[in-house]
Amino acid sequence: MTNPDHERPPEGDSLGGFVRRVLSPGPTAEGRLDELLADRWRELDEQASRLADAIADLEQREELLRDSRISVERTLRLGTSDLEAREAELGEFARGLAEQEARLSNAEAELTRRREELGAVELKRAALERREREVEAREERVAEAERRAAEAPAPAAGAAARPAELVFVPGPRYRLLELDGRPPSQGETLAIGDTEYVVVRLGPSPLPRDSRRCVYLMPAPAGGSAGEDSS
Repeated sequence: MTNPDHERPPEGDSLGGFVRRVLSPGPTAEGRLDELLADRWRELDEQASRLADAIADLEQREELLRDSRISVERTLRLGTSDLEAREAELGEFARGLAEQEARLSNAEAELTRRREELGAVELKRAALERREREVEAREERVAEAERRAAEAPAPAAGAAARPAELVFVPGPRYRLLELDGRPPSQGETLAIGDTEYVVVRLGPSPLPRDSRRCVYLMPAPAGGSAGEDSS
């Protein structure tokens, strides 16, 4: 059974407007809900798209970060290897330097020792040269004394020769001893201390302005007989 109110258009309204209202009803609650859900889904899709873009960007950045980390680790490994190699070279250089310092110290010690030995040798040589000069000077004095003795006039015939009063004892350091007792004759052997001497001649004193007579000796050959001690 039809409703007469629905079939009859309201007063003052045209038939066309009534038909449009009947054929085009207003939005219902379900329609509005569907529209809201559709809008929400579009927003969610947009957010999901943005989130996917962000995730892709993060993944790209993470990949770059991973590559950077790998590069840094490789660089660190290379740097560590190079540092270890340089430390080994430095240690070897330090050991070589220590060995060179030790050799230098030994060389300096050896040089110091040789300088000391050279100084001692120089001192000995100087002492020997000084002793040689002293011996030469003594030999010259003895030669001069012998020359003067040879040039001295012989005593007159029948005149008694003056007895000798000094004894010239040769050696590294010659000695002049005063003669006690009978003066020895030439060729006679005398023992002075632990050494035996032979009288080689009688002559004047080697001392300047000394008028005493002197007995000149020389070391006796091995196996000679001992004579009187005049010291």
